[in-house]
Amino acid sequence: MMMLLRSFLLAAFFLGAHPHDAALAAQPSMPPTRLIIPRLRLSDAPIVPMPIVNGAWDEYAIGTREVGLLQTTGRWPRDALAMVLAGHVTLEGDQAGPFYGLGRLRAGDLVVLQTRDGRLWRYRVTRQYLLGANDVKALYRPDGRLLMLLTCTAWDEEAQAYTRRLVVEAMLESSGLPSGSPSRRSACGHRCSIGPKPAIASRRRIAAAQ
Repeated sequence: MMMLLRSFLLAAFFLGAHPHDAALAAQPSMPPTRLIIPRLRLSDAPIVPMPIVNGAWDEYAIGTREVGLLQTTGRWPRDALAMVLAGHVTLEGDQAGPFYGLGRLRAGDLVVLQTRDGRLWRYRVTRQYLLGANDVKALYRPDGRLLMLLTCTAWDEEAQAYTRRLVVEAMLESSGLPSGSPSRRSACGHRCSIGPKPAIASRRRIAAAQ
């Protein structure tokens, strides 16, 4: 697989350029470790850091179940910048990735993060839209209440690459709810890359799902 969002070549430019000031850094916050999206039946997906390597986000940081928190975006809920979580839409062997069907999410749908300290952060989907393959700056939003979910879409058979990025935005609804281990019940109370080239059957299913 190619590097994550390989065409976003300017990503490294933003290293150290975002407004993570000392006051925000001093607040008691923890990075997210788990993602739950009930509508997609995505339960307890691990969240792992996704660093920049050679000017691109490193897709090898995520596997078949994980989603990646993009380095240089928000680091935790209510940070200076919005967090951006990226995930595969398809996997090798014609399998669905964790963000398969992301386009089915609608305004009001629930998204839950669990942070390292065990707290739950509930978000509600507000909108979704497409970005061009090189629109890196659009991922840097100065609003720590915002969560952005990112995957690839619009497979181009001739170019043999995904040509667009699907973004789903969700806004923080309630913060820092104590919890032990989140479950479905408690939560509800390639060039792209983010996935290798899908088989023909997969592409048809992806089009229907999105």
